[in-house]
Amino acid sequence: MMPFLLALLAFFLSIWIVIPGPVVPLFVLTVAGTELWPVLTFVDAVVLLVGLRSHNSTRRAAIIISLVALLCTLVPPIAYAVRGPYVPLSALLMPLPKPGNPVAAPTGAPVVLAIYGGAWERGSPQNDARLNAIIASWGYRVRALNYPHAPGARWPAQREAILREIDSQPDGRIAVLGHSSGAQLAIIAAALRPQRISAVVTYESPVDLRLAFEYPPQPDVVGIRHILLDLCGGTPEQLPACYRAASPRYLVRAGMPPILMIAAGRDHVAPLAFEKLLRDELRSDGVSVTYLELPWADHAFEYIPAGFHDRIALWYLRRFLDLHLKGT
Repeated sequence: MMPFLLALLAFFLSIWIVIPGPVVPLFVLTVAGTELWPVLTFVDAVVLLVGLRSHNSTRRAAIIISLVALLCTLVPPIAYAVRGPYVPLSALLMPLPKPGNPVAAPTGAPVVLAIYGGAWERGSPQNDARLNAIIASWGYRVRALNYPHAPGARWPAQREAILREIDSQPDGRIAVLGHSSGAQLAIIAAALRPQRISAVVTYESPVDLRLAFEYPPQPDVVGIRHILLDLCGGTPEQLPACYRAASPRYLVRAGMPPILMIAAGRDHVAPLAFEKLLRDELRSDGVSVTYLELPWADHAFEYIPAGFHDRIALWYLRRFLDLHLKGT
C-alpha cells in the first residue's frame, strides 16, 4: 500500500506542472513544481523504482501513476529543448549570492531601481531582496522602491510615487526593473522620464488594463477584475481614463530607453498575448526591445530560489544591464 500512496503524492505534486492550479495554493505548486522540476524528477523516479520493486496488489497502479508524474516533470525541460532560449550550461549551474550577504558596489556604479510586484495591493521593497543581492554582486547599486497600495491609494498615486523617486536620483546611468505590477510602473516611468532612464527590465508586465478586465485569464488565479476595481475604483466603462492611463501600451513612444521584456510562456496572470502586443508596439515606435520568452514558465517564476527559468532570465539580465549601463 505504501508504494501506491507515495505514487499518489508524487502525482499530486507533479500534475500541476501540466494543469495550472486554479486557486492560489495550487498555483504555487504550479510555479514551484515547474521551476524545481529536477528535484521532482528525482523524487518521481525514486517513487517509480519503489513501485517496480514492490509485490503487493497495488503495484500496477503505483507504477502507472508514478510514471505519469515523472512524465509531467519532464515537460519543462522538453519545452526548453525545443524552443529555448538557450544559455550556456554554466548559467544553469553557477552558485548565486544570498540576500544575507550584501555586496557593496563601487562608488559611481550605475543604479538599478527595483519595483516589486503584488497587484498594486501588497508587497514591500523586501520582496526582491534575493534578486537585488544578485544584481548588486554584478557591480550595481540597487535601490528597492516603494509605492502606496490600492485600494487605499487609487491610481495614479502609485505612478506619482515612483516618478518622485526617479526624479530624486542623482544624475547617472539608471535602469528601472519591475515585476508584474512593478513592471507596469517601470514601463510607464520610462515613457514619462526617458531622459532620466537608460534601460528598463520588465518581468511579466500588465499591458492593457481594459483588455485584462474584459478578458481575464483562465484560470483567473488572482481575481483580475477585483484587483483592477481596487486600483481604479470602478469598471473600464465608469473610469476609462484611469484604465488608459495605467495601460503601458497607450503610453509607449519613440525615444524610450532600451527594454528587456521577460515573459512567461504560460503566464496565467499577465497573458503572453498581451506581452507580445506591447513588444510589437514598442518596436513599431522604434524602441529597442530584447524579448525573452520562457516557454513553460508561469507568473512569478523568478521568486523560486535557484529556479530553472530564473537562472535563464538572470543570464540575459546581466548581459542586458552590462551592455546598456556599463557599455560592456
